Amino acid sequence: MDKELKELYSKACVAESLKLIINKTSDEAVDLKEYEKFSYNLATILVRDKEVVAVRLIPYSDKCVIYLAKNDIWDQKDFDYVKKVRNYVQSLSKDAPILLKEVWKREDVKGLFKDIMKFCSTKLKTRFEKLKKDIINNQHEPYIKSFLDYASIEIESLDKMSGYDLSGTCSKYYKGIKNSTAPKKFLKYIKKVGSYHIALHDITTCACKQRYKNLFSNIQVHKLNPITIHQPIYSWKNIVERYIPNFLMYDKFKRRCLSDNYTLVRLKDIYNKNLDKEGRQDLFLHAEMNILTNIIDENHKDEGPIFIAVSKRSCYLCELYIKFAQRKGYKIFISGMNKKLYHRWMFPNIKDTSFRTESLKYMIKSLNTIIREEIEKHINIVLMSDSDGESGDSETDPNSFEDSDELMKAENPERTDFY
Repeated sequence: MDKELKELYSKACVAESLKLIINKTSDEAVDLKEYEKFSYNLATILVRDKEVVAVRLIPYSDKCVIYLAKNDIWDQKDFDYVKKVRNYVQSLSKDAPILLKEVWKREDVKGLFKDIMKFCSTKLKTRFEKLKKDIINNQHEPYIKSFLDYASIEIESLDKMSGYDLSGTCSKYYKGIKNSTAPKKFLKYIKKVGSYHIALHDITTCACKQRYKNLFSNIQVHKLNPITIHQPIYSWKNIVERYIPNFLMYDKFKRRCLSDNYTLVRLKDIYNKNLDKEGRQDLFLHAEMNILTNIIDENHKDEGPIFIAVSKRSCYLCELYIKFAQRKGYKIFISGMNKKLYHRWMFPNIKDTSFRTESLKYMIKSLNTIIREEIEKHINIVLMSDSDGESGDSETDPNSFEDSDELMKAENPERTDFY
């Protein structure tokens, strides 16, 4: 098993170096129950910065059990904040039913909104800065003028504002627009800045309803511990030569990869300047995989459908693993996928050895297909270049990397160690 795991992780590195995005991201039409939307909104307000949070809510007749996972450690600030949110929801539910026009006057509601904005301030600031930059760069566009008029603000006043000031406005604006001609990127920024206000509104609305009184007046929260490993991997050369046994063709392929700026950036990021030697990678179990491991280990196959809310769209390897679990009868669905490969992805350590073995073979087979297809594309380009009278070689030294830090930032401005 250790050898197969090393192969999986090594091929994940090679696959990402050749193709970061597998397919175009597509929004999935998911019809969520109200309590499932509650868990999605909960995931939104539990993210401080660049970490990813996953939530699973299990409803019972007299209580609900909530499982939380994230790809970072839980600290005391997290514990205190989660406790505040839980107490807030329980307090509202015990008083349910409550009219919304009355609930917004309550001090605990006002207090939680401040707590949310304080806890999520770093993430909110990042999102607001992106929106502000987009507004300033495109201030003469009609859709920008329309938003500024709606918000009753002048372009010059943006520097004095914060995401806290605009979250409510953005949430109302996003909910109100239909058939907008504004770019999707701008609408995405609007939605993300407004997401905190939307989350508080929807969580509060849910907790105030009579039908959820028993559900939310007794909440049990379980925080799953993050899992990380320091994993040895085969060299890039070791893996690629399995697909290109001919040395001359391998050498041409390697030179082409090193001559392509975007591939070079990823090679440097993944292999730290050395393609010919084995290395090690720090891997972490993605938050939704942590939740899914718990579901499979507890044998919840007969339950479903089971919704896992994730604060960020799941990566391609998580998507593959979920598809395998679905084939095995688990009715799992999540809140979105981004189709990106992340080489620091960790394989779930499922107790069921048969499930674990089969899923590992499935993941390796899928990566084999990606690597093989990408290598064939590159080789075809090399052959075309040779037929045009070009050497296919370049002046790039195949055993060295250029200093490409600025290029890396340009290609992946938001890239972090988190997925």
